[in-house]
Amino acid sequence: GVVLSVKAIRRVAQQCGDDLLKLRTVQLNQWRAGTLESTGELSGKRVCVQIDGGRTKIRGKLREAPPQPEERGEMGLLISDAPGRSKPVAKQSFDAEWREPKLVTIFVHDDHGRMVKNSKATIDGTFTGPDAMAEIVAMHLHRLGAAEADSISFVSDGAVWIWDRIESIVAAAGIPAGVKIHQVLDNCHAAHHISLALKSLGIEEEYRMPLYRELRTRLRNGEWRYVVQEIQKLADANPENEQIQTELNYLRKHGNKGRLAYPTFRGLGLPLGSGAIESSIRRVINVRLKGNGIFWREANAESMLQLRSLVISDRWDARMSAMRTYRRTMHLKDWKWTPRPMNRESETQLNIPQNSA
Repeated sequence: GVVLSVKAIRRVAQQCGDDLLKLRTVQLNQWRAGTLESTGELSGKRVCVQIDGGRTKIRGKLREAPPQPEERGEMGLLISDAPGRSKPVAKQSFDAEWREPKLVTIFVHDDHGRMVKNSKATIDGTFTGPDAMAEIVAMHLHRLGAAEADSISFVSDGAVWIWDRIESIVAAAGIPAGVKIHQVLDNCHAAHHISLALKSLGIEEEYRMPLYRELRTRLRNGEWRYVVQEIQKLADANPENEQIQTELNYLRKHGNKGRLAYPTFRGLGLPLGSGAIESSIRRVINVRLKGNGIFWREANAESMLQLRSLVISDRWDARMSAMRTYRRTMHLKDWKWTPRPMNRESETQLNIPQNSA
């Protein structure tokens, strides 16, 4: 029975998103000060953390549209539908650029690496960069009680900005050495880089696919060194091929870091793929924030990212209750905050204790 205009609904959504972002900023400040209490939700559980990035177009400031010269045909005559004649010309315009919103999903998994039924994931994201995303992940791990978890698995693709911040996230979240930490490179992404290496050689598909299937199976069986050796032989015969060297370095780096030990991970019941975060990217970002003709102001996109994360994870009611409690006790003028450096090179500056795990 409530009648609201589209503008009213948009305004309510933006204000609600801003207040939820302010709540997150308050919790971040409390976490930094050491006063944020833990809910114990992850205590004794097997936890998986997956991080990835999406794509959204962010619009710039409005500016006057540049004048468009009238178009003329081969005979020098004006074209009838040229801008300025029968076609309307925009008086204002703006530039748009692709931005990568970072997203995280934290969930409890069973002995087969699958999300526990009837449990709820925690989803959050931001447009403010990798360091901000790393701090948000660390804050949520502390808030949910990951310090008392049985194990924590970080599963992701090969993005450098993610793996360079895992150690800082673990340390900043206060995860003790007794909690087992695992780093897993998404198996599908790893196999895809085998495919890219073979494809760069220009081998016909009927000969390339059997070799790819063999190497993919070897990789899944933990024989990543064999895979690297076989691809290296092909690379030695094609020294001018730079792409195959790039793919080799990718596999070798993650293998040496222990992220390709899939038989071990399978035996421990850990997730081998990052399907959860890929699904979250699609449902939170692609369905609402990304599309033909969709352009966002950054502040509005951040608010919508927060709203979508809570709706998709089914944590709307609990978060709204926490937001109302926050509004009764304090009020921030703005939700924006300055993230601390969270990559490995900054650990010495931050005096973050190292986790022996």
